Order: sequence, then structure tokens, then C-alpha cells
Amino acid sequence: MAEELKTYYDFADNNYDFLMAAYKNGLVGNAMGAMAQETCEKYLKHLIDEYVILGDSADNAKKTEILRTHNLTKLSKYISSHLPEVNLDRPSLNLVNGLYFTTRYPGDESIMVEKDDLDEYIDAVKKCKNAVDEFIRSEKE
Repeated sequence: MAEELKTYYDFADNNYDFLMAAYKNGLVGNAMGAMAQETCEKYLKHLIDEYVILGDSADNAKKTEILRTHNLTKLSKYISSHLPEVNLDRPSLNLVNGLYFTTRYPGDESIMVEKDDLDEYIDAVKKCKNAVDEFIRSEKE
């Protein structure tokens, strides 16, 4: 039976494992660009959902609002202001920010993911996961 997915982290790791398996098997596709952004998004949302503790109802409303965004810049800025000890690589996050839309739909902003692009996207996802994992480990100590 498959592991039950309960948290943003569980969903992020599920995406991560699939993305890495596809990458290691030499696959290159636009869906992988979208998945790179989506994976980072879920790791960041996990930090917000689990580690940003607020008492004020207005602050909680903002937290709920931020959990609805797909914008990695907004998510990383929110984390920086509430969890400054998280060591995010914001330039890497900016690289994959927006891929969910530009790699999935035709239009003026659409792109085709190539191998060189994917190498950079995978690196960004790894950096994001490592930063999140490092923060979680430090919280358990």
C-alpha cells in the first residue's frame, strides 16, 4: 500500500521522488519544469503551514492567503520575514518560479524545457529541499 500523504512535505517528497526518477532515467519534458516549481512550492508551504505560528487572527488570515499562492517569490519572502533562519537560495527559486504556467500552456510566455534547463531546475529543487530539511533538522535538535 502506498504511503499516506498528509502534509505539504509528504506531497513535496512524493513529487521529488518522481521528478528525480524521471531525471535519472534521462527524461526531459515540460511537465518536469512544472513539477520542479510545484515541488519547491510544496516544500515552502510546509514550512509556513507547520512552523509559522501566529496568534493574531489578521496574521492567520494572511498566512491562509499566502498558502494559496503559487508564487515562489511571495512564499520565500514570507518565510524570510517569519523564519529568517531558513537558508533559502532565492535566485534558484526565482529560476523555477512561473514554470508551472510557462511549461504547461501555449502562449506568448510558454517555453520548451531542454536538458540544460532541466539540469538547472533540478539543482534548484535540490537546494530548496536541502534548505527545508536543514531547517527541520535544526528545529528537532
